Amino acid sequence: MSDTAQKPSRAAKQAEAMDSRYHLAAGMKRQINKVFPTHWSFMLGEIALYSFIVLLLSGVYLTLFFDPSMSEVTYNGIYQPLRGVQMSKAYETTLNISFEVRGGLFVRQIHHWAALMFAASIMVHMARIFFTGAFRRPVRPTGSSGRCCSSWRCSKGSSDTPCPTTCSPVPVSARRFPASPWVFR
Repeated sequence: MSDTAQKPSRAAKQAEAMDSRYHLAAGMKRQINKVFPTHWSFMLGEIALYSFIVLLLSGVYLTLFFDPSMSEVTYNGIYQPLRGVQMSKAYETTLNISFEVRGGLFVRQIHHWAALMFAASIMVHMARIFFTGAFRRPVRPTGSSGRCCSSWRCSKGSSDTPCPTTCSPVPVSARRFPASPWVFR
C-alpha cells in the first residue's frame, strides 16, 4: 500500500468550490436519498409534472413561429391542395409550422400529446387522491397546488378556442350547447 493520496481532479475542485459558495450538497443529498414510491399510482403526479414541462417547452417553441392574427390571407405555401385558398393568418402559420419549419409537425404532435397526457394524468391523480383519502389533514402545499392546477386546466380547456383551424372566436363551451346560445351572450 502506498501512503500517497490521489490528487482531486479539476472537476472535483470546481464542484467543491461551488458547494462551498452556494451550499448545494445538502439539498442534493436530500433529493437523491428520497425513497422512491413503492406503488405505480404515486407516479401519476410526476407524469403530470413532466408532461406539463414538455407542454411548456413545446409551447414556447411553437410560439416563436405562430401568428394569432385573424386577418384574411391567401395561402401560397408548400401544401398543394390549399394553394390559393383564403384563410386566416393563424391557420396559415399553423400550416407553415407543420410543413415548412423543420420538425414543426413533430413538435406540434408532442405538444398535442403532452396536453392529453397532462389532462389525463391530472384526472387520474386527483381520483387516486380522492379515493385513497390522501386529501385529509394535514393539507400539504402540493395538494393545494394540485387542486389549483386541476381547476386551471379544466377552465382552460372549456373556455378557449382550442385551435386556429376552427376559425371561430366562439369558445368551446358555447359550441357544446348550441341549443341555448343566449346563455353565452
